[in-house]
Amino acid sequence: MNRYYLAAIGIISVIYIIHDVRKKRFSIKESFWWFIAALLILFLSIFPYSINWLAEKFGVAYPPSLFFVFCIVFLVLMNFRNSKRISENQIKIAEMAQQISLLKSKDSKK
Repeated sequence: MNRYYLAAIGIISVIYIIHDVRKKRFSIKESFWWFIAALLILFLSIFPYSINWLAEKFGVAYPPSLFFVFCIVFLVLMNFRNSKRISENQIKIAEMAQQISLLKSKDSKK
């Protein structure tokens, strides 16, 4: 892929993330890691041989595979983080439902 396309994808991603945060469709806390990923794409488009340098330091023979490993690790970590939040929210929802049912039972006894 031409590095100009990659730079355009990075710039569009940064603008899109900022736009969604400003419109309050995406929280700043949630957007942080996606913003870092978009900046990393932009950095790699400006300095495309930096992945070769990193691959050499890690001892990887084919540099694009290192990039894909980083992407997969990033997405797995984001998935784990989101799964953890979903689990926490399910616990909170169950507790809130129990509290609401207790309040309703108190109101019906009056």
